[in-house]
Amino acid sequence: MRHEPERITVGRESVVIEWDDGASTSISGRRLRAACPCAECREHRAATVSPIQLADQSLIVDGSLVGGYALRFTFADGHGDGIYPYGQLRHLGDP
Repeated sequence: MRHEPERITVGRESVVIEWDDGASTSISGRRLRAACPCAECREHRAATVSPIQLADQSLIVDGSLVGGYALRFTFADGHGDGIYPYGQLRHLGDP
């Protein structure tokens, strides 16, 4: 079953998504950036055993809807290529 966000709150250090089934997902900017699905980041993760993140790489400066299926975040270092489908965001939530 595919769940849709009812409310999305984007802060500098995290995003909180309240889903249509009543669940809530909190994802840190650090975790979002580490899981960035863009081609450049996927290639970097495949080539590097232990990627290093600088502080400004995980600060969120903007979030926007992409169609009816995903969100895009822009980070303080200007990176904003990753499109995060709702399913991925649901699974990235902090335990």
